[in-house]
Amino acid sequence: MAPVLAMGAVAGMLPIFLKPMIALGISAGLMLAVIVFRNPRIGLLLIAATIPLETAGRIGNLTGNLPLTIPKLLTVLTLLAWLTNYAMGRLRYRRLQWMYLIFLFAVAAGISLIGASELRNGMEAMLRLGTTIIFFFLIVQLLDSPKMLKTCLLVFVLFSTAASSIALIQRFMPQSRFEFRMGWEEQSARRGGVEKDIIERDMVGVVERSSGISMHSIQMALNVVMLLAPVAALAAASNPHDVLRQGFWIAIVGILLSAMVVSYARTGFILMLFTGMLMLRCGLLRITSGKVIVMMLAIAIFCVAAPKKYTDRVLSFDSYTGKSRTISTRLQVQRGAMGQFMDHPLTGVGYGKRYGIFAHYPTYSDKKHAVTPHNAYIQVLSQTGLLGLIMLGLFLWRLLLQMWRAVSFYRRIEQHQMVRIGYGLGISVMVFLFAGLAMDLFDKGMPQGWLMIGMCAAYAYLAGQEAQKKRAESVETETITI
Repeated sequence: MAPVLAMGAVAGMLPIFLKPMIALGISAGLMLAVIVFRNPRIGLLLIAATIPLETAGRIGNLTGNLPLTIPKLLTVLTLLAWLTNYAMGRLRYRRLQWMYLIFLFAVAAGISLIGASELRNGMEAMLRLGTTIIFFFLIVQLLDSPKMLKTCLLVFVLFSTAASSIALIQRFMPQSRFEFRMGWEEQSARRGGVEKDIIERDMVGVVERSSGISMHSIQMALNVVMLLAPVAALAAASNPHDVLRQGFWIAIVGILLSAMVVSYARTGFILMLFTGMLMLRCGLLRITSGKVIVMMLAIAIFCVAAPKKYTDRVLSFDSYTGKSRTISTRLQVQRGAMGQFMDHPLTGVGYGKRYGIFAHYPTYSDKKHAVTPHNAYIQVLSQTGLLGLIMLGLFLWRLLLQMWRAVSFYRRIEQHQMVRIGYGLGISVMVFLFAGLAMDLFDKGMPQGWLMIGMCAAYAYLAGQEAQKKRAESVETETITI
């Protein structure tokens, strides 16, 4: 109570010295800090709620190409709150045995910068990686119960759906349209809205692709598709006879799929098919005669109503071959990135290095903007070498292995709701990793994907705790019987 009264007294004095709006903002920030320090779990929920803001959540810049965002500020605040509560004995440290692997990847990334050019880009990438590791750590520490895990997932789904709906609204707002932008990291490239894409104008003409408040349409499409399995898991956990709740989940799926469509992202379309197959395999999506009829009708209506540019860009076979300028350019860039790797196979050319690829791709038309290979694994290989790729691969392999064991355990003890949640989280992470074949994931932050990775780690930890409890109960029962 004392900290609250102290903050209240400070907030009451601020209008004397500051303008009313500034005083109000500082007062709100102070009260938020008190709430988070009293319960760091609220800080994590706030991070999950603000991650979907992306471009709308930027406050300023830490460095030239490293934005200061609301989730970053909340991450620092929540970390301080966790440290304070841990020091006071209110929270305990939850030891994840294989978390050291992500630290080893960070070490490999740091080693790659020794003697590397583009050191500023490398340091910015290291800062992003550092905040990502802190974020992952906080997720594991604060999602300490199944209820908290489900709450965090629900908050993320709801706010992500709201953010995705903005992409639909922007289609009716002329001021949200902007010309084709080059680059990714540069300030001018960081904006959301409806972009007039001219890359494939020879094949399909100018395409207006929506990104909502994400940095890019392909990123929004990935964020949307990653939510489909978790939404199915949450919907399955609700009462199937509750018409309002089921209608609510159907509406969410409708918004997400609509946002994916207006993104005009071919990668999103492939990821959606991949997600559907995984959901069928795990039982999150069940085929019935009624669903087949509805699906066939929806596909028929969509094929008739879809704009020709959409079918030419997303549903055309040629759009996925070398005839596409995007595909052919990416293949050349990837060959250039592999050339970088061959020059420095062990430690790479430097984490975050952007422009060195031009030495292996001299015909690229625009050397003013950074270029990436649009493949997360080739990029990690070229930037951090075999050392970095092996460390990252071991971390992800261990994550998926522990996730599989956790789901198997919950299935064994017949906790069906946790089984569905596990499938939803696992599929979301697999979709995120599969998307790495067509986009960069590990040096841009991608907090949506890392939230799911962290939730998978927390899920596996909870399963381990439950397994220990079951074993202890079994031993106690056996002792009493004897």
